[in-house]
Amino acid sequence: MVNQFQKPSISHPGAASEYDKVASQPVKLFEYAQLIETIESTGRAKRYVVLNESILQFIATGEKKALEFLVIYLNKVLSDSGLKDEFDRFFTSPNANRFTHLKEHYCNFIIEHTPINGLTESRRIFSKVLNPLAFDQSNYGTKAGRLSGSPISYHELFYNRVNFRDHDKPKGTPRSTFLASFPEDTATEIYQVERAKKHIKRYHDGKSEINRYRELEANNVHHIFPKHHFPELSDTFENLILITSGQHLDFAHPNANTQQISKSYQLVALLAKLDSIEKSIYREKDEFYSLAEFMRVVNIGLDKELLLDGMGVAEIRHRLAEEYVQ
Repeated sequence: MVNQFQKPSISHPGAASEYDKVASQPVKLFEYAQLIETIESTGRAKRYVVLNESILQFIATGEKKALEFLVIYLNKVLSDSGLKDEFDRFFTSPNANRFTHLKEHYCNFIIEHTPINGLTESRRIFSKVLNPLAFDQSNYGTKAGRLSGSPISYHELFYNRVNFRDHDKPKGTPRSTFLASFPEDTATEIYQVERAKKHIKRYHDGKSEINRYRELEANNVHHIFPKHHFPELSDTFENLILITSGQHLDFAHPNANTQQISKSYQLVALLAKLDSIEKSIYREKDEFYSLAEFMRVVNIGLDKELLLDGMGVAEIRHRLAEEYVQ
């Protein structure tokens, strides 16, 4: 919390209320969404029981899944509160006047119907409601208290934005020049990558994604396109593959040199990852992986538009083999 969100140290005199707020706000949202339920209350302390573990697991998968849930939740709350029509009118034709009207209408509603009785807090909450919905619709939202000058981007939704999420390599720019613009990894970036690796290990139940005849115990999460060359892909599930230590150091990295990548084994890893994605989409239907995201990863990693919208798994597999085997 200190490194990633610049919160005070837990030993700081004013830290208790800050940390209580950070923990209690999402917990209360889960309770309102009927994912958990209070079973005991003693003073300010509460005990909860889980009502819907599957949705909690879905949210815990990563930020994009959490955002998907949040958009559904916000639309439901606004609809139940009689506010959705006001938001829809704004999104139909966003301009400064409609933005001001929506903001005032929302804040007045909050002050009238909740314990919040001041504009400062209600305005702060307004941006957390408007912007996820704006991003979902590729629409305008709020920035610095005013109507945003462009549609809200995914990166703008983060409380503490991660540096590598804010970069896109311009076409024609050498990757070495592009990489020079990246600062040293921050604690936030390291945390995001390690968390993504944990999700991959958990999803594949500690079994290698590269196997043919038997399950292999695995504990190494490998970047198919290496982190030091593609930091913008370093926490993307579709660029991470769970393999054994032998597969990692004997095959993926020749002579255990983690600064080198075996191109032939990179193809093996991509095809195995594509198998995992296909199972996720068509067999499990769990939305853990995205075929579109895999295509984006490949196009960035190969620095060409090899895979195009509308391609199926079989065609993608063929194009990959054709690209690597020449």
